[in-house]
Order: sequence, then C-alpha cells, then structure tokens
Amino acid sequence: MKKAIINTFAILGLVFLTSMFFNHSTAQSSAKKSIEGKPISAGIMEIAEKSCVKCHSEGGKGIAMMHLNLSDWNNISMEKQAGKAKEMCKMVSKGMMPKKKIREKQADGVPSQEEVKTICHWAQSIQ
Repeated sequence: MKKAIINTFAILGLVFLTSMFFNHSTAQSSAKKSIEGKPISAGIMEIAEKSCVKCHSEGGKGIAMMHLNLSDWNNISMEKQAGKAKEMCKMVSKGMMPKKKIREKQADGVPSQEEVKTICHWAQSIQ
C-alpha cells in the first residue's frame, strides 16, 4: 500500500513538473512574440534611408543611436515603436531633424513637407 501511494505521488510530481516546463516554454514564446514590433513600411524606410539612416542605424552616431536605432526597430515592442514614431514625427515637423549641419551640407537629405506628412501619418497609424 505504501509503495502504491509513493508511486502515485511520484507520477503526479512528474506530471506536475512536465506541465510546468511546457507552460513556461509557451509563456516565453508568447512573451517574445508580444515584444517584437512590426517592420517599418517600405515608404517610410525610403524616407528614412534618405534622411535618417546615416546617423540612426548600425555604425551611426552614438547619441543619435541612443535616441533611435533603426537597425534595431523590429526588436522593440509595439509600444516603444509607437513612441519612437511619434518622436520622429515631432522632430521632422519642427525641423529639428536632420540636424542643422546636415541640412546645410546635404539639402537633398532633408524630408519634403509631403514626406513629413507621410511620416506623421504613419506615426499616428501605429499609436
């Protein structure tokens, strides 16, 4: 009788540990999926290539990368993406980005008013 009770508890313990393992694995994969955001659309990336990528992607300027790293965009949460997109809209709308030095040296890198509207519309769409 004691052996049967011990075996029952051993089997229940094994089932419990196995279920914990599978639930933990499922929870981790679900959490990972919710952390990842969406890629930047092709139209926005085209504007970013012209105006932002030199400083805000792999190999870019240190402080610029701290504020926005386009190379890492797909790995940040949707919430952070929404905040970064809103900040992008604000900075280009106010003429704060690209920086004045870059605007003077590379006028063709400055987004047009239509491109600024496109960025802001995109930023609102992911809020």
